[in-house]
Amino acid sequence: MSLKYSLNENLLTPQPDDYSARPQGVKSHDLESIIAQMVSKGSTVTRTDILAVLNNFFEVVGAITANGETINTDLFKTNFSISGVFEGATDGFDKSRHTIKINTNTGKVLKEALAKIQVEKITTPETIPHIIEVKDSISGSVNDQVTSNGILEITGSLLKIEGDHPDNGVYLIAEDGTKNKVITIADNKPARLFVMLPALTPGEYTLQVTTQHTGGGPIVNTPRTGTFNKPLTAI
Repeated sequence: MSLKYSLNENLLTPQPDDYSARPQGVKSHDLESIIAQMVSKGSTVTRTDILAVLNNFFEVVGAITANGETINTDLFKTNFSISGVFEGATDGFDKSRHTIKINTNTGKVLKEALAKIQVEKITTPETIPHIIEVKDSISGSVNDQVTSNGILEITGSLLKIEGDHPDNGVYLIAEDGTKNKVITIADNKPARLFVMLPALTPGEYTLQVTTQHTGGGPIVNTPRTGTFNKPLTAI
């Protein structure tokens, strides 16, 4: 087994070629999964016994922490810190102004396990605008006909036109490759666009949405394009 990761555009730096690694598909194990693996190793201790011991361990660790004491084991170590401003040397701890934080550090077991992790680079699908439905507000046609100079309702996800890149926008591309860019966007939301179409010559068109929108986070440097998977006929 290996820790799979992908490279994603680093939005925290101005350089366009900076990428950061992001773990992908990491499986999480809860207490039941850990106990099941302990039992599968042929231990003579039953699941009930293991659960009782672990629950007792958690209870004792909680009690030690509640007493203001720290933990130092081969699995993890803890220490405390206090945040907040104290107004002078005579000021005391006030829960409305100060917070106790628990800091954890890896112990010997986790450090040794960390050194053994094998990594594997994978490619993940790029997050792009996704068009689900296209409705012509004049004819009422859905995913079929569009009206020249008419109004189109586009629904889907990550559709919001965001960013200042010149390629951003809504396009209807003719069969000969001519791009007809929508000039007026009346409603610009991630899940829905209301646009006013330009004058279109009768024929088939491909609808595309290009944007730097990412769904709430920082915009990407390079615009991403989503293409509707059905041809639209201008009338």
